[in-house]
Amino acid sequence: MPFLRLYLLRHGQTVNYQKYVFNGWTDVDLTDEGRTQLDQAVEALKGQKIDAVYSSDLKRAVYGGTNLAKALGLDLRVEPKFREVSFGLCEGLTFSQIKEKFPELATDILKPDGGEFQFPEGEGAAIFRHRIAGALDELKRNHPTGCVALVCHAGVCRAVLAEALHLSNTIMWTLDQDFACLNVVDYFEGGGLRVRLINGYLGPNGYLGPGAGFDRLAYVPNS
Repeated sequence: MPFLRLYLLRHGQTVNYQKYVFNGWTDVDLTDEGRTQLDQAVEALKGQKIDAVYSSDLKRAVYGGTNLAKALGLDLRVEPKFREVSFGLCEGLTFSQIKEKFPELATDILKPDGGEFQFPEGEGAAIFRHRIAGALDELKRNHPTGCVALVCHAGVCRAVLAEALHLSNTIMWTLDQDFACLNVVDYFEGGGLRVRLINGYLGPNGYLGPGAGFDRLAYVPNS
C-alpha cells in the first residue's frame, strides 16, 4: 500500500540550552555542538530516498534543513507554520522566571492533569496543535506518497506524534525529544499510519554505528 514517510528531525543544541530557556519563536542560534549534531544527522539521512526537505523559518531549524537539502540535491522548503510554540510573554524566560512573573501559569504547567494552559500573549496546547495539524495536512496533500524530511522543534515533533498516537495535550508534553533526535511516521493512503521511531539518535553511536540502523527502516512502499 502506498504511503508517505515523514522523517521528523529536531534541531541541534542551542546557545542557551544550559539555562533551560523557553525559546519558542525567539530566533536563537546553535552551538558548535548543535551544528555537529545536525551534520551527523545529515550524514545519516543523506543515503535515504527523500523527495523533499522542509524546515521552520527559525535559523536553528534552517541550518539542518539547508544542509540536508543540499546533500540530497534538493531545494529547502521553509514553512513558518512549523515554528515552535509561541510562548508569548514567556519568551526567553527560564521556568524560575516564569514562576516569579506568572505563578498561576507555573502551577498549571506542573499539574499532572495539565496541558490546557495558555502562555500569556502566546499559544496554548490546543491552538498550537491546531496550527501544526493544519501544516501537516497541507504537507501530506502535497506529498501523498514518498519520503519527506522536516527539520523543526521539540514542540512540533511532540504535536505531530500526539496527533498520530491520539495523545492528550497532557501526555504530549511528556514525550522526550533530544537535540537532533529523529522520529519516523508512515502515513498510508486511506488514513492509516505507523509510528516507526520516536526520539532516535543519529550521531556516531546511533545509526552511523554498528547495528541494524536504517536497514530496518528501509522504505518499501508496497510492504
